[in-house]
Amino acid sequence: MSTQSSYKMNDKLGVIAILIAATGMAMVGTFSRGATKGLLPEDKAVIGSFLSFGRMTTAMFGFLLIAIITGKFHDLWKAKVSFSVIMGGVSIGLSLGFYISSTLMTSIANAVFLIYTGPLFCAILARIFRKEHISLMAGGFLAMVFVGMLMTIGIIDWENGHLSFGLDLSGASAEYPQKPLGDLFGFLSGVFYGLSMFFYGYRRDMDSTVRGFWNFVCAASAALVMSIVLRPWHGVASFTASNWGWAVILFIVCGLIALGSLVVAGRNLVAVKISTISYWECPVAIFLGVVVWGESMTVMGTIGGLLIIVGGIGPILFKDKTAAPVEEGDALQEVEAR
Repeated sequence: MSTQSSYKMNDKLGVIAILIAATGMAMVGTFSRGATKGLLPEDKAVIGSFLSFGRMTTAMFGFLLIAIITGKFHDLWKAKVSFSVIMGGVSIGLSLGFYISSTLMTSIANAVFLIYTGPLFCAILARIFRKEHISLMAGGFLAMVFVGMLMTIGIIDWENGHLSFGLDLSGASAEYPQKPLGDLFGFLSGVFYGLSMFFYGYRRDMDSTVRGFWNFVCAASAALVMSIVLRPWHGVASFTASNWGWAVILFIVCGLIALGSLVVAGRNLVAVKISTISYWECPVAIFLGVVVWGESMTVMGTIGGLLIIVGGIGPILFKDKTAAPVEEGDALQEVEAR
């Protein structure tokens, strides 16, 4: 029998955790701009791998400290580190490395859209492999926040009296000379983001602190390998005190706090709910763009933000009577329990 059933999911804790995670993730763009200010374009293109490594390493040591303080240090070494734990860490490490580089090589709209295909991948994978039921209500809220995301980042807009679709997957331009590679990195960030959330749904029997530590050991290892391949060292060597200050803030807020909360959320929420609420990151990121960077907010973007808020709150406020219980006995869970 799967050990998965020995843990009862805490829906309220999961909702709080995913809101914290999404808010922290929304700050990546703001902090990464400060961390990369003054770098050469070719250095910015690969610096994401190093920033991802820093985030994961900070989270790893943070969870190690939490384990020591809470008396769970010995539990770290007794834990069974299984396939889903390893892949959850590897996936999030690669996802965020690709995402940061993507934001510096292509438009923010493209990068955000491409990484936010991830929650859809997660929901689909959970439906196929864990048999998680996606009810009409849950599917409706997920569709609402996805359309809202497209509106907030300007892919769906209102121009000259009609709707327009503004996703640009064309080749290189003067503004983005490495755009094709940036779009590819954005797509890969979405694939790995979806995989990470999907794998977080396994091994709910594993304590969150223990799971978090080993998750980030694997994530830091994957980000380190990515750094060795992409070689961001020239950009790192040119960091000023200001660059390092922004980077450290990014490591703590977007690493330890945000990603640690994502681990907790994955243990306590079904995939479709975590996917829906995670889009909260978009209106927060847009808000930061307006307040911190003086970016403009369009009417369409405002409507999109409201759709995300309504769609994200929906699963919290309304009990879905048509939702089926999560089936615990699929093949991968049985392998994990052994």
